[in-house]
Amino acid sequence: TQTLHLLDTLQTGGAKALIVTGEYGTGKTCLLRWLHTDVLPNRRIRSFYFDNPGVQFYDLANALLRTIGRKDFAKFLWELAGPSVSDPYNLDLFRSGFEEYVLAQSRRHPRVDITRPLRDAIRAVGITTDEEIAHWLARVVAGAVRKPYFEYRDFVSRQQGSLAPEAEEAPYFRAILKTISMGSNAQAVAFLIDEFEEIGLQKRLTRRAAHDYLATLKRLINLAETSAFEFLIVLSMTPDSYQTTVEMAPALAERFAGHTLPIAPLSRQDAAAIVSARLSAARSDGADGGLFPFPAEIRFTPVTYSSPRRLVKTCCYAISDATAATPVPFPDSYLRSIEEKYYPTSPDSRTEQT
Repeated sequence: TQTLHLLDTLQTGGAKALIVTGEYGTGKTCLLRWLHTDVLPNRRIRSFYFDNPGVQFYDLANALLRTIGRKDFAKFLWELAGPSVSDPYNLDLFRSGFEEYVLAQSRRHPRVDITRPLRDAIRAVGITTDEEIAHWLARVVAGAVRKPYFEYRDFVSRQQGSLAPEAEEAPYFRAILKTISMGSNAQAVAFLIDEFEEIGLQKRLTRRAAHDYLATLKRLINLAETSAFEFLIVLSMTPDSYQTTVEMAPALAERFAGHTLPIAPLSRQDAAAIVSARLSAARSDGADGGLFPFPAEIRFTPVTYSSPRRLVKTCCYAISDATAATPVPFPDSYLRSIEEKYYPTSPDSRTEQT
């Protein structure tokens, strides 16, 4: 409920960024995937899920374009711009279909310029007002046969053959997102960026990498706030990483203040409900057998039952390691041995068993 409320807030105004915070294994990935597969499609939001992307802005661009594919992206542009083409030669090509159009690029007469009419049509339908960006988009379509894929360097400025000039990646990226939104007939585009937390830890970063991380975050938020169409961002990170981000860039953090969703550790009751649901789903007869073969009350240590990932894994280990001689319900001593076997603790880091 809280997640959906914050999502509604993002769509009504203000910063378009939601920060999901939680320790490792608390369910951040599960939450993002639920938004990606169940929630956002029902709101006509085209979402893209990124797992542990790099710190550079073009890392996201590269991942996005590779997800879509150059040919599909080119077809988006072709279908959007086609009705606005006025040149007779190009209009006939559009009427012949996308495949015929892109094939015509490889066999056209050198003096026949079919990029210009497409560029003008792209501007006419409102994808971008920038002539250079429109020309770049037209080149993407025109080269779809010769090069039906995107390369990493296509969006990396300072690289030979880059499609976007240095310091201009953001406007080009905005045009890409606008194309996706219009081509998908979506009301918005959303980026769900998972495991962004590692780049928030300065001890794992060089100074340059930390700078790139903050620059990428700032660019994303700027895009979300200034885009003429809806663009939403959902990031996940650990509480320590979020705090580090706040300390590194307090002014930036203020822009998404109030748009944070902390995921608290599980209580015993929460843990019992998860285990019971997993066991019921796995039973061949579908019957509700409660926590059996586990005891009626969760007996794991807090460090295990409070983390969904560790809880589920420990339960799976307990069942898979059990033999015909293992008493059921599983005794506390057996569960402790499973915890220690798969998650051994040092003497000075043991958590009090309750």
